[in-house]
Amino acid sequence: MDLKPIVPQLIAEGSEPQKSQRRASFSAMKALKLRSLSMSSHISSSSETDLPSPIMGRRRTRTLTKNRTFDTLKEDLIRKPSKSSTEDNTERGSTSTRPTSPSGTGSRCASISSDSLTVIKSGHLQPEASLLRSKKQFLVLTPLALIKFRTRSAAAERFPQISILGGSVDTLSPVDSTSSLKDMGASEKLHVPLERIVSVFNNEGTRPSFGIEVWWNEAKGTAFTCLQLDFSLPEDRDEWLKQIRHAIKIRAKSILEDPTPPNIELELKQMLETPYGQAQVAQMEIYPVVPRRPCMKPKESSGEIKKGWRENLSFYIVITKDFCFLAQFTKSSTGQKFKPSLVRFGLVTLSKVNLILNDERFDLVFRLPFDKPKKLELASRHHRNISSKLYKADMYLKPAWPLWIRREVFFIDGEAPQVPLPNGEDYGGFRTTLQAFIEGYCSAPVNWTVKWKNVRHAPQFCLLTPKEQSKYTKYQLLAVFRALRFNDYFKSLSFYDIDFSSLSGAVDNTARLESTVWISRTGKRSLTRAEFELVENSSVLFQEVVALLLGSESIRHIDLTNVLGGVPTTSLENGHSTPSPTSRVCEVVPPVVLLWKSLQTRCNSINLNGNPLGVPDIAGLSRVLQNRPDFLRTFSVSRCHLDEDALVLLWEGLHDQRSTLEILDVSRNSGRIEAAKASETLNDASKLRCLNLAYAMKGNLDGPLFRPWSTTSSFEPWHLEELDLSGWKINFDTLCGIMKFVELDESHNLRRLVLINCGLSGDMATGILCRLGAGRDMHLLLSENPLELVSTDWIDLIHGNEAPKMLHLDMVLFQHESNFNRLLKALTHNKTIEFLSMVGTGPPDRASSKTSELLSRFFELNDTLRFLDFSGYDGKLEDSHLGWGLTGAFGGLKHNNTLRQLRVRNHDIGAAEDLSELCRVLASNKGLAMFDCQQNSLNHHQFAKLVHALNFNHQIISFPLSDVDRQYAIQKEERLFRQHQEQPAKTFQARMLKSAEGRLEGLLKWVEEFWESEVKKVQEILERNRNNLANYEIEFEREYLEAWEDESLPSWLVPKSKTNDKGKETLFTTP
Repeated sequence: MDLKPIVPQLIAEGSEPQKSQRRASFSAMKALKLRSLSMSSHISSSSETDLPSPIMGRRRTRTLTKNRTFDTLKEDLIRKPSKSSTEDNTERGSTSTRPTSPSGTGSRCASISSDSLTVIKSGHLQPEASLLRSKKQFLVLTPLALIKFRTRSAAAERFPQISILGGSVDTLSPVDSTSSLKDMGASEKLHVPLERIVSVFNNEGTRPSFGIEVWWNEAKGTAFTCLQLDFSLPEDRDEWLKQIRHAIKIRAKSILEDPTPPNIELELKQMLETPYGQAQVAQMEIYPVVPRRPCMKPKESSGEIKKGWRENLSFYIVITKDFCFLAQFTKSSTGQKFKPSLVRFGLVTLSKVNLILNDERFDLVFRLPFDKPKKLELASRHHRNISSKLYKADMYLKPAWPLWIRREVFFIDGEAPQVPLPNGEDYGGFRTTLQAFIEGYCSAPVNWTVKWKNVRHAPQFCLLTPKEQSKYTKYQLLAVFRALRFNDYFKSLSFYDIDFSSLSGAVDNTARLESTVWISRTGKRSLTRAEFELVENSSVLFQEVVALLLGSESIRHIDLTNVLGGVPTTSLENGHSTPSPTSRVCEVVPPVVLLWKSLQTRCNSINLNGNPLGVPDIAGLSRVLQNRPDFLRTFSVSRCHLDEDALVLLWEGLHDQRSTLEILDVSRNSGRIEAAKASETLNDASKLRCLNLAYAMKGNLDGPLFRPWSTTSSFEPWHLEELDLSGWKINFDTLCGIMKFVELDESHNLRRLVLINCGLSGDMATGILCRLGAGRDMHLLLSENPLELVSTDWIDLIHGNEAPKMLHLDMVLFQHESNFNRLLKALTHNKTIEFLSMVGTGPPDRASSKTSELLSRFFELNDTLRFLDFSGYDGKLEDSHLGWGLTGAFGGLKHNNTLRQLRVRNHDIGAAEDLSELCRVLASNKGLAMFDCQQNSLNHHQFAKLVHALNFNHQIISFPLSDVDRQYAIQKEERLFRQHQEQPAKTFQARMLKSAEGRLEGLLKWVEEFWESEVKKVQEILERNRNNLANYEIEFEREYLEAWEDESLPSWLVPKSKTNDKGKETLFTTP
């Protein structure tokens, strides 16, 4: 009878052997792919039988190695798929393993309901190498189990379908009972239920055969067991591997089993929930896996892989919100499991996923920056779910990152959809991504805020200085940088006064697997190959600045003030050190120059204040500014240690940006530029909003420095907001230009006019005050000018309310006490000045009784001032301090309820000895909220009196303390003690010397402890007042709070808004 071999019904439903096989195609990237590191994983769904495992079909050199070097590891990180594939055809040319079925009636007799008795495939195994075992063992695959028999005849006894004659599988007919499979007896060597199989993959050992490893778990999942199956031909092995996997897949769908035993899941959840929180384990997913190489740290340092190292063990991969864990359970001899061992990896540190969908083997490569990669070589029949979960987690944690970056980690077939970016409180995904990187890098939280008000490009991300450490670590900085990478939510970035030194000079290119950012998020901007290779081989800080400014297409401004304030030095012959500008390079400048030169960033505003710039930096900046004119908006290089040559070279580039510059700051460098050369540029800089040339100019000038106004109709007046010409002796023409400008309506935006040490006489100050008018909302700084010369009419203008809202008269040298007294009278009656700074300004000698009385009346009667800094200057002689005169005048403050902030440093108040008036003010004043009397030579008794008085005040929320005062009190006690010991009446002085030193040491220790106890009292008082809800209603201007300089101010103290600006500013600590 002619039997036509057909495919069993179960297999026919699972696959289509007659269909033409198509290899999954890879869509080409739209942009040039520069990195050669590719991935070997598919995320898209495809038939499991479409492609056999290329890994299985590739012959491998079977050698034993003890150690794997990093170079070998790096070459092995990516498993490339084989070019050959095996056709999905069940009629393969294997005479010993080909399943057959009879015609017509016999096929219809086989019922799917009898899966336990259906034979999907059967065949001989290769005999083991032992001479005692010459018979071939026999393998049978059913829809429920994989069964290994000692002989073919034993298998035929249990499954009559299997013919004893020939080399083929006979009729597939049912038997009486499914229980027969459970009672196989001695003929059955091994029975493996399909639902318990963890993974089936090619044998990676050194045995000279074509083998398969079948791993399955026990009922409670406490240990995995391995079954080694060897075949004579690779075709037989591949066919069996395909059929076993397909049967497992069908079985899993039919029973809908949970991949993880409930007891394992419960134990892992309880173990992770305590240290990581409920949020981490809320969406936890667990899958059993088989490590192909040891993943835990070996207890012995031999480095060799011991035989049977996976015995009595079970392994599970756990994926939480931010982490990936590998858990190892150990089964004891009594059958109980021990507490699992865990290896933790941050999901953001996942660098490569090496995966082929038709092979259950896969590799996960994790890497922390500056560390070597850690590779997990695993296998699991859940490899698709694991890969999909990791991919979704990557999209959730880094929603702003583009698809081409994910292609470097996961191989994506086709165009995967881009995740919609969350806005609102997540700031375009920034908060989620930052928390993931902080957790993944095992770092402490960072402080940051988002500003909407008083910034030119809002919203602005601001990284704040750390509170519990001196500077951020390199991992904290990298977490912030990479969370900001590709973020298009923010329009400007501020790293003001953040120390980048932990990343300075750091290189991470040898072991790095992560992609170098060479293209923007949308692909509109990219680097050339030469530029890419430059970035690829540069320092980490260089690469991160490029990633920030190139990856995001929304950044217009970046503030890098004082991020690299340390100055490299070279030793001179005289033993001193000085900066070396010829060799010095600031690491944040070259990447900016590169992107400006290539036109690949939208950032056209930068602050580099406080960073030492060398000749290479200045040369690069000047060259790019000359070659690309009229693009720069903001440029600040204050306190950058520029000498005269460097400043002249830089100015040549700035000259070509004069028509677009809005903010220019080259102040307080060692070099100065000629006023005539500066004038050539400034006369055409009509768009300037802020100009700071403090201590940056020299020389005389014919005509005005700039002309912000004109009588011609075609001229558009300037809209200056800030102007600082300090340190240059201003000529009459420039002063006239300024006075003419402040009369125009366009000058109403002028917020700050700084003319410190400009040689202004009294008549010049009078002219400025006349034109500013009464109560203008701006800062006017006339400090360090000889304002007594020529005229003092400006004092009368203050008396008549012809003064701005904020006035600075620091270090004004009065030669006549009468003029100082006139100023006190004028300030007493003034109704426009709310902010007044008179640091170092006072009478030529110690205050007389008349001056003290006028000062007391000023404190008592002025009801306009909100902020007053009346400190002395610590560089002046003690005779110039107000001292006792100021102490007596404090009595006028007892009934002043309008003054909110008062600073009176460096007045030697302690010399007055009697602080009763000051104590009464502290105890009874109802207006003061901030009081600063540091550096006033107080002893520990006087300090205790102030603290006692402060305890009666329930409104003061700021009382700054200085370590200088504590040191002064200790040194004063030591000085008094030694003076007492040096009196000639002392007898037996030499004998008592040792005892005196001991008493002195005890006295100083007591003073220090007493001082510290009083400091704690102050902190408790301030905490009490800050928790007083009544104080929450106190409002301060932003400028007043910034001038106060107290970092301990409470977070609820929000500056009063002058306008109805959009948004809000909130401080954050992440995570």
